[in-house]
Amino acid sequence: MAKNEVTNNIESKKINNFWLMAGLLVILLATSMSRDIFRPFYGLHSWAEAHSAWDARVQVKYGLGYTKGFECRAVGNPPVENPYRYLDHPQLYGLLNAPAMAILGINTWSLRVTNIVATILTLLLFLRILRGLLDDETALLGGLFFCLFPVIGYFGVNMWLYPFCFWAIWNYLIVINALQSGPEPQRKHKIYLAISLFMALQLSWEGFFFALAIGIHYVCRCIYRRQFPDKALLAILTVAPLSSLAIDFIIMAGGHGWDFQKIINLYNWRAGSGELEEHVWSKWFATLWKHARTNFTLPILIIAIVQLTIGQFFVITHPKSQKNNTRTKGLFPFFLLFFMIPFFQMVLLKGCLWRHQTWERPFMPLLAIAAAQGIVLLEDLLKKANKKLAITCTAVLVTIILIASIKGTNYYYGIRWQSPTKMQMFENLQKNIPPDKALLSFEPFTVNQNSAKGVFYRPEIAWYLDRDIVQATTFAEIQNYAKTNRYPYYLIPVVDQLKPLLAQLQQQYKFEYVQGDPGEEKYGKFYRAGTMNYMIFDLHSKIE
Repeated sequence: MAKNEVTNNIESKKINNFWLMAGLLVILLATSMSRDIFRPFYGLHSWAEAHSAWDARVQVKYGLGYTKGFECRAVGNPPVENPYRYLDHPQLYGLLNAPAMAILGINTWSLRVTNIVATILTLLLFLRILRGLLDDETALLGGLFFCLFPVIGYFGVNMWLYPFCFWAIWNYLIVINALQSGPEPQRKHKIYLAISLFMALQLSWEGFFFALAIGIHYVCRCIYRRQFPDKALLAILTVAPLSSLAIDFIIMAGGHGWDFQKIINLYNWRAGSGELEEHVWSKWFATLWKHARTNFTLPILIIAIVQLTIGQFFVITHPKSQKNNTRTKGLFPFFLLFFMIPFFQMVLLKGCLWRHQTWERPFMPLLAIAAAQGIVLLEDLLKKANKKLAITCTAVLVTIILIASIKGTNYYYGIRWQSPTKMQMFENLQKNIPPDKALLSFEPFTVNQNSAKGVFYRPEIAWYLDRDIVQATTFAEIQNYAKTNRYPYYLIPVVDQLKPLLAQLQQQYKFEYVQGDPGEEKYGKFYRAGTMNYMIFDLHSKIE
């Protein structure tokens, strides 16, 4: 057998083994994300999850003729003629979610299945990128950490944004001929790069930070190499994202009646203090670290930080030779690119961090690569002393990371932002209230985060009730609304301040008592939300 043929067979076997292991990672990831897939919308970030599902349901139930392609806040049937339009985010995200819900049905798990598919695609793209930049062992270890991160195991990758962002990185690295193994640069890769960058900004504002990092990285690369940039590539890196961004702003401004001040106010809110009254950097960094410890686990953070500091110093100063590739293995590939993505996102919209653990998700590739390199580098160094010791230490470190990841993911799955009792109450009300009727309530169940956002129903409430809610706080108001025959029930919390009103209602209407639950704290902090006791008065059963 010819020498070239033997070499090709060995290389082919290595490729097959790599993707076989990648298949196992896919199974691991799908298993982790499928956990409790039928759970209601009451867990951590239930707001965002129910928000996406509600938008998709509106598109499916009422159609494009009603929504005009916008994310709409609408309930009941028939819905209001002019629905509240949620314009704070690019609109394509909601349009892509609608077909998934149309196919899989209007339920809580439809978009979770879609998110699993999108996260698996992201993992495969990530592995392709890593295999082009690193050796197979480090690439697979980085892919394993991707699967184990609690922020991925619980939240996934925000649907279709990350597949397009990682596709953009993949094509960018091909175009600049930066991969050790990968396809030769062709014209189609520039086209794919333009499409992916354009689509990323149509799906989420986060896409802007990926595009910004890629563009700045290319300019810095040209300056460092003292070469003129490729005009076509520079045009793609500039025009594709900026044109997409311009479309987002035009849609947003048009929907707000060309009131650009609302866009400015929204940006200032997210770029400033966000959910807090004022921005304090010390608290911000403390929150950054607190979220990171659970998002990525403390062992990963320690290994990555050591690798990016002491490890890099050791690697850079290590002599390079043909027989020893420790230096090559330990050098972080395209550190500036992978660092700029989370840096720009965290700093330019720093106000998003307080209640959004997922805002740290762009750190995922940086930490996965650094931690994988740190473990492989330690293994290579220990092999010089004792091979068994090296294997044992590697196994111990990976096991520690696995345990920490399971604990972190369990913690996320255990958190409740809404009480299951409360969600069940609204689900029961929906069954008893006709779709063309509404609920009369002491509480409005609306939220108003910021004046630029406007007021709308809390998404979890809207998902389970799917009926209009009208507020009434006095006995006279309740009686007047009851006469219209549009409100079968009146919902009121059982609290001491409302005892006089409750007494009047009990004399007039039959009622159902809903027992609340106390909630739970863990480590002295909020863990699971409780709910008050409620009374539901049947306004059609007036006591004579």
